[in-house]
Parts: sequence; C-alpha cells; structure tokens
Amino acid sequence: MMILVGTSVTAHAADYYISPNGNDSNQGTTYGTPFKSITKAQEAASSGDTVYMLGGTYKDFTIASSDSNYNYVHDITKSGITYRAYSSKNPPIFDFSNITTSKRVAAFRIAKNVTNVTFLCMNVTKVPVGSQKQSECFRIEGNATFNQVNCYANAANGFYFVNNGTGQCIKCDSYNNIGTTSTSLGNTDGFGAHGNGVVFKECRAWYNSDDGYDSITSKGANTFDTCWAYNMTAGGDSNGFKIGGYGTGTVPGTVPVHTVKYCLAANNNAHGFYANHQPGQAATWTNNTAYNNKHGNFNMLERVSRTDSTDISGTREVLHYNIALKGILIEYANLPQANVTNNSWTKSGVTVTNDDFQSLDASQMTWARGTNGTLPTITFMHLKSNSDLKGMGCFN
Repeated sequence: MMILVGTSVTAHAADYYISPNGNDSNQGTTYGTPFKSITKAQEAASSGDTVYMLGGTYKDFTIASSDSNYNYVHDITKSGITYRAYSSKNPPIFDFSNITTSKRVAAFRIAKNVTNVTFLCMNVTKVPVGSQKQSECFRIEGNATFNQVNCYANAANGFYFVNNGTGQCIKCDSYNNIGTTSTSLGNTDGFGAHGNGVVFKECRAWYNSDDGYDSITSKGANTFDTCWAYNMTAGGDSNGFKIGGYGTGTVPGTVPVHTVKYCLAANNNAHGFYANHQPGQAATWTNNTAYNNKHGNFNMLERVSRTDSTDISGTREVLHYNIALKGILIEYANLPQANVTNNSWTKSGVTVTNDDFQSLDASQMTWARGTNGTLPTITFMHLKSNSDLKGMGCFN
C-alpha cells in the first residue's frame, strides 16, 4: 500500500496469509481470506511484505517453473519477502509426496539475484527423487535466511546453496534425508554450502545418506558455529563435517578458508571433521568435539596447491582447543606445532578418558529443541567439573 504524504511517497509493508484450506481467488490480505499457495502470495506481495503461513499440511502443489533438469515447485523470484509461520506453536508442514520425479525436484528455489528472502518456522518433508541424481528441499541460487526450518524424511538434500548462493541457516534441522538409488544415496546431504559463503548457526544434521554438512566446490568462506552432526550411517560418504575440496571442479583464484567452531560430530561412519583434499587451508578449527567417528575424528587431508592435485597430509590447517575421543584422534596431519596447540591430543599433561564426560549417549543430540528453537540441554560430551580438559571442546 502507498500513502501520499505531502509531495513524498511512503511505502508501508503489507501482510498476506496462506492456508491449506485457502483459495487463490481470495483476497489473501486477512486471516479469514487466505490464499492457498505461496506462489499466489508471492505474486501479490512486494519487498518488505510478510506472508503468514497458517498451520496444517500443504500438499496440493503445481509446478511453478521448469528447466532442462529441474521442476521448481515453488520458484521464489521476488526479493525482500518474509515467509513465516502464523504461530510457532503450529508450524506449517509442506508435504511433497505427490510431486512427479520426471526431473529433479526443487521444492523451493530461491532464484539467482533474489536477495533478503526469509523463511521462519516451517517443516519440509517427503521431497522425492525417483531415479534422478538428486533433489533438494531448498535450492538457493540467490540470498536467503532460514530460521527454525526443518527438512526431514526426504529423498533430497535439505539446504543446498549453489553457484553464487549466500545466506544463513539458524536453528535449522536436517535429518533422515536418504536417497533411493546408489547415485542419489551419495548426493543427499543435510546442508550443502556450495555457493559464495554461508553461515550455519546452531543447526543439526543426523542420519542423512551422504554428509551432514558439505562445502565442496565452495567459492566463498563458510562458517559453522555451534552445529551438530550425528549418525551419518545410511550409505553415502557419511562425514559429519566435510569442509573444503573441489573434486574435478574449478578451484577459485583465492581458495576460501572456512571457520568451524564449537561444533560436535559423533558416531558418523566416516570422519567427524574432514578437510576433504582442500588445495590450501580448509579451515580454522576451534573448540570442536569429535566422538567415535569410524574413519577418524579429525582428518586434515589436503592437496599441494590449486594446480597440483597431489594429496598430502595437511600442512596448513589450524586446530586449537579441540577434543577427540574414541577411535582415530587425528590423521593426515603434518602441521607445525604452533597450529595445533591446546588440543586434547597435543596439550602436555592432559589425558582423555570416558570419565572426563558427564555422558557418552550421543543419541541425546536428536532431542527436541527448546523454546524459540534453542538447542536441547544435553549432557553428552559435557565435561565434568573435575576434568583436566576445561576450556576445550564445544562444551567448555
């Protein structure tokens, strides 16, 4: 709505509403006259507006757009719009079980050059993949923020930042996402940071068929802050945090250095924290805790350089105040002493035993979140008051 004030024009944000029982022929401007679809709400809304999503299950979708590879069920092409639950006590569920898999599925695509889109308090489930290589709950090519958004029980990646995609995930969960073929099994991550820099804060990934967090081919530096990865055991690569690497992709002129801090990785079938053949320093790893990751808690494998893809034990990684327990503590690390101070395996006089910790029950990592999406209060890997590891790890 535009209001004339003297000779100037002032823009006022508008509110729109959608409901599973709504109708796209409605006005959509009041609680009692909601639209049925996000697609219709986006058509009506402008930058600065809010679309309130009423509770219930949404599953009556049409394909908004397609290209040679994808069907985009929701194609977000306008900037500056917020999509949020009308009530955090009754967050909407978007169920994509009826969508065709004639192409890859992107349940939501945030298109290139779209900025400042926000999704707050919602659930996405049953995104199918069929025989395709992969599908995605959220494909972010532009810029978006996700807060208290959960992707679960999909055959698709949860959050997939790609190309020049940027943004942040705050208090989001991505779990039980498992591909249905050998190919999609190995392409279904909880969180994919393959764009131009993403921040993950207080997020959790568990039991996804590939990795919990994957930042292969990233153009920009990603930050993983107070995030958890548990039980990646469903058949893919199965790392908790795969940070870095380019595979056969193009390495950027400046190789980004990521930040991994106050994170927790437990009971994953591969590595807890993995530098993944980075042609340079993959990350600064600070105050992280790794427990019982089958192929190593910290794996610092690098490559020589942007132009020499020979694998080497990492020489440039920086690790301080980290804890590793049970299994291989750290491997493929040829680091100068100054780069690995005050870790549980490097600090003089420190020993690490089960008795340092209040609990070794990693399943606590999947407990329900608290008020406003706070991480659950757990005792797993919390230090006892008499532990000589004080100041180390993610619960110090």
